[in-house]
Amino acid sequence: MKPYYQDEAVTIYHGDCRDILPHLEPVDLVLTDPPYGINRDHSGHKVIARLGAIVGDDKPFNPRPILGVGQTHILWGANHYASRLPDESCWLLWLKHDHSFFTFRSTSPFELAWTDIGGASRAYRHIWDGSIKQGEGFGHPHVHPAEKPLELMRWCLSLVPDAHLILDPFMGSGTTLRAAKDLGRKSIGIEIEERYCEIAAKRMAQTVMALEG
Repeated sequence: MKPYYQDEAVTIYHGDCRDILPHLEPVDLVLTDPPYGINRDHSGHKVIARLGAIVGDDKPFNPRPILGVGQTHILWGANHYASRLPDESCWLLWLKHDHSFFTFRSTSPFELAWTDIGGASRAYRHIWDGSIKQGEGFGHPHVHPAEKPLELMRWCLSLVPDAHLILDPFMGSGTTLRAAKDLGRKSIGIEIEERYCEIAAKRMAQTVMALEG
């Protein structure tokens, strides 16, 4: 396999993860936000609608191929395919609105991730509400229809401090890889759409960002 991009910390592959996973070295953690299989309609959001649909979101998501790799897993959006996952007591909750759970908005005020890291469930608050994106400034441009905050992925990585090699088989714009690189960890990303591989490669080529605190 020829990487789309590679440096001392990051390797990116362009292709279908089901074809690439069998050829990878063992990883410590799979941290990803896969297509949920819900055929989400973004027509009500003009900016995101211009980015197009997420590949694979039009059919039920099967997590089995990625459960077979990695010692530990964090899978966002897993409430949409929980029936195809093992029972686990620990779930991660991302509170994304700056108000209570009771909302009149059409979007959910939180998102869930399935994980097998064990222990009690955990919650993290980070505002990511329309054009208001904490830490990114007002009007932060959308580059992927299901983009996650960099700080959220850093938090996920903090829960698995012994994971030195991270895999994101549905890499998107490369947020997981950027978080891993900022924290001094190595990572592998796989993405089926080349336009996102290009965006991710540019993000990886940037100087490692200084972390707060």
